[in-house]
Amino acid sequence: MSRFPLLAGAATALALSSVPAFAQGSADAAGQCATSLIGTPLSIPEFSAATQKILDEDIAIAATALRIAPDREDSHIWYGRRLDYAGRVCEAVDAFTAGIRRFPNSYKLYRFRARDLTRARRFDAALADYEKALALMGDTPDTFEPDGAPNPLGLTISTYRGNIVYYHAQTSFATGDYDTVISGMAKSLDLAADFARDDMRVPTAYWTYLALRKTGRHDEARRVIDAIEPGLKLIENDFYYQAVQIMQGKLDPARFKDTRDSTIKFAIAMERRFAGDEAGAKALLTEIVRENPQGHWPSEAELADPGRKSDRGQSRSKG
Repeated sequence: MSRFPLLAGAATALALSSVPAFAQGSADAAGQCATSLIGTPLSIPEFSAATQKILDEDIAIAATALRIAPDREDSHIWYGRRLDYAGRVCEAVDAFTAGIRRFPNSYKLYRFRARDLTRARRFDAALADYEKALALMGDTPDTFEPDGAPNPLGLTISTYRGNIVYYHAQTSFATGDYDTVISGMAKSLDLAADFARDDMRVPTAYWTYLALRKTGRHDEARRVIDAIEPGLKLIENDFYYQAVQIMQGKLDPARFKDTRDSTIKFAIAMERRFAGDEAGAKALLTEIVRENPQGHWPSEAELADPGRKSDRGQSRSKG
């Protein structure tokens, strides 16, 4: 995929000409999108021609909507989200930042910017955004968060509050705030809709297990991961389910030697680390980062600072 996609047709050309200036540069200010935490080069992913055409058209439409209706919160949200789907993460951060300037009380804009700040390796800023989003949301009734890339059933399964809590917990893994990972995953599971609970049990168990293992609570980690029973019928999160089964010892990692799924490979790498195979863990973590055009921040964090610990959660409780 080219770094600045070329859009065909007069309509898309007009839309591209109206793309706000904040989305055309300042990647350095937005975050770390050119190199990974271990110094490997990053790039925007290459998509098939058909997918690229859809992504480009979606960005053009969103840019036009933003030009026509900049006073609508959704215009800023979808412009940033479309940039994100195309892999233009730092541009998405800039787009959400511009939206926040216009809508400073939008918990939705803070939620989406936080996700891209994590992908741009600005972990502390992302955590602050998630906390701001939750504070702004207050006691506002929760709603399902629209999917820009729907699952095969076209069924939205996650909510704004649930995603804010879940991704805050997940991002805390990068900073070594494992207590927040554990407590946040439990809270996000409690927030899941009944029909989506099994889908949320799998990734929350995955991250809770990793956090418990990182803090030496191995028996507790085993109980958490073994509680995920076989035969779950999931709407999505199938890769997480396979990864959990690897952690349980029910699936042989050798079956996945050709996979390029980072969730599965990260689970295998971490199992190597926990088993004392440090060389094997580092080799696989490095492979995950190098084979992904945009890297893989959990693998990068494990390579850059495997012993990281944060007092962020303690600081919040004291404050």
